[in-house]
Amino acid sequence: MLRSSPLRELWDTTRMSLLVEIERQGSLSAAAQAIGIGQPSASQHLRLLETAAGQRLVERNGRGSRLTEAGSILAARAAQALATLGAAEEELGELAGLQTGTIRLGASTAPGVYLLPDTLGCFRRDFPNVTIEVEIASSGEILSRLLAGSLQLGIVGAEKADNRIVLREFLDDELVGICKPGSLPLRKGKLDPRRLSGLLLLARERGSSSRQLANRELEELGISPARTWELGSSEAIKRAASEGLGVAFLSRYAVAEEVERGQLETFRLAGRSPLSRRFSVAHLRGRPLSPSERGFVATLTRCCAKNAAYAEACVAAPGKSA
Repeated sequence: MLRSSPLRELWDTTRMSLLVEIERQGSLSAAAQAIGIGQPSASQHLRLLETAAGQRLVERNGRGSRLTEAGSILAARAAQALATLGAAEEELGELAGLQTGTIRLGASTAPGVYLLPDTLGCFRRDFPNVTIEVEIASSGEILSRLLAGSLQLGIVGAEKADNRIVLREFLDDELVGICKPGSLPLRKGKLDPRRLSGLLLLARERGSSSRQLANRELEELGISPARTWELGSSEAIKRAASEGLGVAFLSRYAVAEEVERGQLETFRLAGRSPLSRRFSVAHLRGRPLSPSERGFVATLTRCCAKNAAYAEACVAAPGKSA
């Protein structure tokens, strides 16, 4: 007979949700509000959990609360358990002919900003009663949030992930060099890589998969740009490049419209293969996707075909505006 533990006896959905929301909200009061209970009740739930676990789960400071290492472990498991329960509810609803649920989705910048809006529009038409909560961050951050249990699905450009995460590729991408039109000596849309040594490189934040791929390419070439400016978004990078401040390497999906309008010129590096990667849907290994999640992945794959054709047409001949 399986022995029960104090923690297992107290491990209900309210307390699971409380730990998950403390991780998300950064304070006990905000977490209590998010799950619809009062702060005194939340404090009591937390005390019971800490007593059962035999250690502190939350650290408080002047600006809020944060989970301890033990709290983070329990919160991640709680999020997984709640997601599994949610999937079961959806499957029961599917049997009854309903299409409901909530998807907590994270996306890295390029797919999140330039691919996801069209996909959400397509998805809403087919699944009007499913809610999607979206977070945009770097690929590395999205994968971390997935492991922490605060997200159910991720859309990332990462080539590899923790072995607890499954990456399912769904779309090809290419990083292309961008610059102010006419500012570089391009030959048939290609730049001599040695030219980069004297240029300012405009880069995304650390943890960005596009930055990691571009840095690896430059390291293999043994080339260091004159300087590197780290900017907070692809939009800022494109604006700086169009003003002639430097060059950058971004997803073709991120620059297609500016290339079509003649505001940016694209290039590849002479003598090198294109900087190719694939966007993937990420989820925790061993957790089956709910009906709404499966529907979203199918919609994502279908809708992205249109974006792929448009971006490819705009940057098919780097160095020339469409």
